[in-house]
Amino acid sequence: MIAFGTRSCIGRTSLGWKYLVGALNNDPVRVVAFDLLGFGDSPKPGWLNYDADDHAAAVIASIERLPLKAPVILVGHSMGCLVAVRVAKLRPDLVRHLVLYEMPLYKGLPNKRYYRLRLNFYTKIYRWLLKYEPKFDSKDADFSDRLAQKFTDLKVDPVSWLPYARSLRNTIFEQTTPDDIPELAMPMDVIYGSFDMLVIRGTVQYAYGKEQDERTQIHTVRSGHSISKKASKLLAERIIAALQLPLTSQQDTNAPNLETGGGGSIKM
Repeated sequence: MIAFGTRSCIGRTSLGWKYLVGALNNDPVRVVAFDLLGFGDSPKPGWLNYDADDHAAAVIASIERLPLKAPVILVGHSMGCLVAVRVAKLRPDLVRHLVLYEMPLYKGLPNKRYYRLRLNFYTKIYRWLLKYEPKFDSKDADFSDRLAQKFTDLKVDPVSWLPYARSLRNTIFEQTTPDDIPELAMPMDVIYGSFDMLVIRGTVQYAYGKEQDERTQIHTVRSGHSISKKASKLLAERIIAALQLPLTSQQDTNAPNLETGGGGSIKM
């Protein structure tokens, strides 16, 4: 069985899964973590929109390159959650279970002042980043350059900036996830960090169209937005628990189609 990780707090790489990989060392799972399209060692084509479909297509192609005998447990972090949900929607035969950590859902929020204030704050930051034009000069970086790098946690250069900006606009802002989630049949674990200031917790219930159903487990861990040791421990527990669940009849009869290749770089 494979626990498969897609990670991007956009701009970060698959190395962020190191604590989770360590937490699963003694368990009967194979972990494959890779950089999303446009980040880390994955290709960074300048002609892509870097929307959810572009990212999902690369993930699907990467999964299809693996010698699978059963659907995978697909694990996502931050924007990687949005991509993981899109993969599950487009290719449910490839995914048996979703484990989603810090999913940034910003649509369908309750009409409360607290939610509106936070969402407006995030929107202003994101819009500023989208309008920002980096100078790509580390020697003479001014305040705005340093501020942008602090928010993005990304080495600002001409190659990495374009995937970052387009992913922010076309995957984070233009979300497909609230429409995709209600159509998913596979079980999922949704996990939020209680100290995270980037993701608004509670939105996921509205995306599901109900408070919670039997296929969905929602958890909270004392962690921030990053994949900490404490968060990794809970993620590992949920992955192992997912392995104990039987495949649905649809998953059991629809074997993955593994004929095509391609995709981003895979780190085994």
